[in-house]
Amino acid sequence: MLNPYLERQRLIIVFITIVLNVVAVAVFARFPGSDWKTGLALNLFDNVLLLVHVFRMRDLLMLRLMLFGLIVGLAELGADAWLVDATGTLDYSIGGGPMLWRSPIWMPLAWQIVTVQFGYIGLRLYEAMGWQGLVVTGMLGAVNIPFYEEMALRTHWWRYTHCRMLFHTPYYIILGEFLIAATLGRLAMCVRHRGWGSILTMGMLGGIVILASYAVGYLLTDRMWLAFQ
Repeated sequence: MLNPYLERQRLIIVFITIVLNVVAVAVFARFPGSDWKTGLALNLFDNVLLLVHVFRMRDLLMLRLMLFGLIVGLAELGADAWLVDATGTLDYSIGGGPMLWRSPIWMPLAWQIVTVQFGYIGLRLYEAMGWQGLVVTGMLGAVNIPFYEEMALRTHWWRYTHCRMLFHTPYYIILGEFLIAATLGRLAMCVRHRGWGSILTMGMLGGIVILASYAVGYLLTDRMWLAFQ
């Protein structure tokens, strides 16, 4: 039985992190000293907010979503390595700082927050609208990503080169984010209704979906486009 008050509190804290991130990224974009440390600080602060909510509301679902997101973030490191080494389109060198494989040390936390945000919004829309809710979630992800990609260049977090882009956002990233956001909502539904053991499985599957989504996007928007030129 769903608790309407708790669901409302979950939605509030998720929207607080979304608004906070938008404002913080816009501020960091005007700060010349922004680098990997601002990315790490923002995502640590997001985690603090979510944990305060978890303990204040005794919200086990939010805790499950946070663990799910962290596993997604760690599994996503493979996707980052593919984008950096295989496609040569993603460059993290402008941010500096310690690295995990080919990604900045804070990147798993960034994906954790994204997973919590789109996972929870996606599962709520899926519960309300079925598969159409997942389509809406995917559209939100596709619309959301160009802002962050533009800001990432200005905050010195990462940049893209050698691919077709809308301003500084690759077309394959926009398509990939649509697929990723939609899928995260469906996986989050499994995290809600299955046992704690599902968190690891769904998290690893989320990382695989991220790699596959970017690969499909890159094939369609860059490789196939070039083949027809």
